[in-house]
Amino acid sequence: MGTESFVSDHRDRQERRTRRGGKPRLLYLFGAETVKVFIDASAWIALTDTSSRRHKTARRYYLALVKQGAQLLTSNYVLAETFTWLRYKDSHRAAIRCYQMTSAAEQQGLLRILWVDRAVAEEAWRIFERYDDQVFSIADCTSFVLARRADVDEVFAFDDDFRIMRFLVRP
Repeated sequence: MGTESFVSDHRDRQERRTRRGGKPRLLYLFGAETVKVFIDASAWIALTDTSSRRHKTARRYYLALVKQGAQLLTSNYVLAETFTWLRYKDSHRAAIRCYQMTSAAEQQGLLRILWVDRAVAEEAWRIFERYDDQVFSIADCTSFVLARRADVDEVFAFDDDFRIMRFLVRP
């Protein structure tokens, strides 16, 4: 699948979800179905780093998603990026704390970790090559592929990378 069809297919699905007055349907508020949420590194970092200006917002949003029974997804690349960022920008202890948090969430069935395989990596490279005007990392590109394949309803993130690829980003 080419990158043009990647964006166009995702945009079509997103438009179907936004039929209510041009605003995204809040499926989890109306109980219509379980919402699928892909969690990006920026959200994991905000959840872990208690000194972050986004920590309280991230925590409230994460707890609301858990309470609503959202299907939470992330990837091994996102977690590697998160742990590395925390190790170098915060502390070794912060990286360990985040690992423990995500491992516990996975063991409790709250979080599903998607793994990057060769097919995902190759599709991610095509996106990376196509969008030379953006500063997407390879981890970002693998996340776009995995989130699209999982047909997520939204992305929990604090940066604009997913918006550029036309995902619904919250909080």
